[in-house]
Amino acid sequence: MPDDKTSNTQITDSGANPQDDAMPSFDEWLTGQDEKVKEIITNRFTALENTVKSTRQERDDFAKQVKEILPKVEKGSEFEKNLTETLLKLEATERRAAFVEEAVKPGIDCRNPKAAYAYAVTVDAFDKRGNPDWSLLKKEVPELFGKQTPPARGGSGTDSPPETNDINSMIRRAAGR
Repeated sequence: MPDDKTSNTQITDSGANPQDDAMPSFDEWLTGQDEKVKEIITNRFTALENTVKSTRQERDDFAKQVKEILPKVEKGSEFEKNLTETLLKLEATERRAAFVEEAVKPGIDCRNPKAAYAYAVTVDAFDKRGNPDWSLLKKEVPELFGKQTPPARGGSGTDSPPETNDINSMIRRAAGR
C-alpha cells in the first residue's frame, strides 16, 4: 500500500508520467524520426499535394471553359440553361469545399461541417466574398462547435466501463448475473 509521499501513477514505456506527456504536433514528431521515415512521409505528402493541385486546376479549367462558352450560346436555349445550372453547381461545390476546409481548422473546431454548412446556407451566414461568418454560426448553433472529446472510459470504446476479469466477476457471469 503506497504511503502519502509516493505517487500511484502509471509509468509509460518512455519512463514518463502519462499525464505529463502532451501529444506532440506532427512536425515535432517528424523531427524525431530517422531519415528514411522522413523521406517516405515527405514523398507521400508531396504526392497528395500534387493530386490536390491537379484536381483544383482541372476544376478551374472546367469553370473557365463553361464561362467562355456561355456567352456564345443562344439566349434562352436549353443549352444555355444547362450551362448556367452547371456553373451554379460548380460554384456551390467550390463554396462547400472551401467551407469544410476552413471548418476543420484549429480555432474553428467545427464538430459537424455538413450540418454547419447546411445551417449557414439556410440563414445566409456568408459575407460578400462568400466567406462564412463563424462568429454568427458559433453564436446560433454552439452545439456544432468545440473540441471533440472521446469517451472517457476504456473497454471497447463505448461509454460502458471495461469488463473486469476477477474471480468474482467470472462467477457472476457464469451464474447469469
